Amino acid sequence: MRKTKIVVIGAGSASFGLVNLGAILRTEELKGSTLCLVDVNPVGLDQITRLARRMNQEWQAGMEIVSAIDRDDVLEGAEYVILSVAIDREACWKSDVEIALKRGIRHYGENGGPGALIHTARNVELILPILKDIERLCPEAWVLNFTNPVPRMCIAAARFTKLKIVGICHAIDFAYVMLAKFFKEDCGFDIPDDYTFTWQQDWSTYGKMAQLGKERYDVRAAGINHFTWILSIKDRQSGEEVLPELKQRFLDSHFEFEPYTREILSVFGELPVSGDCHMLEYLPFTHNVQRKSWERFDIQMYPLDQASQDREGMWEKIERLSRGEGSIEELRHAHSERAEQLIVAMLTGKPLYDQAVNLPNRGYITNLPEGAIVEVPALIDAHGIHGIGVGKLPDPVAEWCRREIFLAEKVVAAVVNQDKKALLEAMALDPMVDDLTVARDLLEEYLSANQKYLPTFGD
Repeated sequence: MRKTKIVVIGAGSASFGLVNLGAILRTEELKGSTLCLVDVNPVGLDQITRLARRMNQEWQAGMEIVSAIDRDDVLEGAEYVILSVAIDREACWKSDVEIALKRGIRHYGENGGPGALIHTARNVELILPILKDIERLCPEAWVLNFTNPVPRMCIAAARFTKLKIVGICHAIDFAYVMLAKFFKEDCGFDIPDDYTFTWQQDWSTYGKMAQLGKERYDVRAAGINHFTWILSIKDRQSGEEVLPELKQRFLDSHFEFEPYTREILSVFGELPVSGDCHMLEYLPFTHNVQRKSWERFDIQMYPLDQASQDREGMWEKIERLSRGEGSIEELRHAHSERAEQLIVAMLTGKPLYDQAVNLPNRGYITNLPEGAIVEVPALIDAHGIHGIGVGKLPDPVAEWCRREIFLAEKVVAAVVNQDKKALLEAMALDPMVDDLTVARDLLEEYLSANQKYLPTFGD
C-alpha cells in the first residue's frame, strides 16, 4: 500500500480531534503514512498529539505523527490537507445573531443571512493565507475543507488560488433521518415513535436513524451546502421511487416534526434535505421578529452556551485520554466525517461514491452557473473527485440557489479585495435585509465588533 502525507490544519479543534483523528488512525489503508497536526494553540496541539500517538500505538497504525505550530514546517510534500479552523466560534456566532436581532432580524447566522457575511469575513481572513501557503508549498495537494461557511470558503480557494478543494458536510444525513421517521412502520425500524429533532437530543438515536435510513434507501440530492433538495429516493430492496410517498406522508402526519420544512413543501412541492434550522438560513420567510415565525414553527437556535460547555468537556476528555487514562476503544467506532474515505479512494484508486460534496459546478446542475460551488453526489478515484450530473433543479429552488450563489461570490470578493462598498452592497442584497439604513447599520456594527479579527479591513 502506498503511503501518503496528510496535514491537518486546526488539529487542536475538538470537533476534529475525536472524529477525523480516530477515523484516519483506524483506517487500514492509511497505515504507515505521515500525519501532521497543526494548530496555533500549543496546549491543545500538545494534547491532541499525545492522544494521536496513543491511538497510533494501541491500534498499531504504524503512522509517523508530527506536530507543528508553524504550518510551513510540515506542508511541503503533503498530498492531502484537512482544513478545520475557526475563531472564537460560539462567542462570535452569538454576537452576530444578537447584532441582527437588535434590528428586528432573527436568523441563524452561520451560512446565510446577514450574520453569514461577517462570519465569512472572519474565516476568509483566516484561511486565505493558509490556502496561499498550501499553494506555495504543496500545490498539487487536495484540500478537504470543513470550515464554515463551506461554500464560501471553497469560493475563496476557487477564485483566488489554483488549489483543488472539496467541501465536506454531513447534512445529507438528515434526509435519512426523515426516511427513518416516516417509514418506521414499513421497515420495522426500532426507533422512538415520538422522535423529533432537537439540539439537546440523544445523538446516538439520530445516528442510528441515519444509518437505518441509508441501509434501506438511496437519496439523490443537490443544491448548495445546507440548502440541498431531494431529487430522488430509491428503495434499495425494491428499486421503487419513494419520494412522492415521503412527501405525502410528511404533509399528512407527524405534524410536530420539522413544521417549517412541511410549510415549504406544502407551498412549493419540494422537499429540502437540511431541516428547519439550516434551511431558514437562506430564505426570507422567518426572519421578521414581529411575525414570531420562530415561535410558530418551534425553531431552535443552536445552543451556543451549551456548545461551549460541551467543548470544555471534550477537552477534558482529550486530556484524560492523552494521559493514558481510560479506554480509547470507543473512538474506533465513532462516526466518520468521511475525510479518510475520500483520501483512501484517491490514494488506492478504488472508486467511492459520495452522496454530497461541494465542488465547482461543471455542468452537474444545469440551471445553476458554471463554476459556482454546488453540493452534488460525486465519484472519487485515483484521478480525483468527479461530480455527478443531476440535471435541473426545480425552478423555485434554482432561483433561490442562484441568488445565494451571487451573494456568496460578492461577499467573498469584497472581503478579499477589502472593498467596504461592495460589502455594503452585499448586505443590502441579502433577502433578510429590507431597509438600506439597516444594511448600513448592520455592516458598521459588525465591522466594529470584529475589528480584532479584521484589523486591516478598509485600509
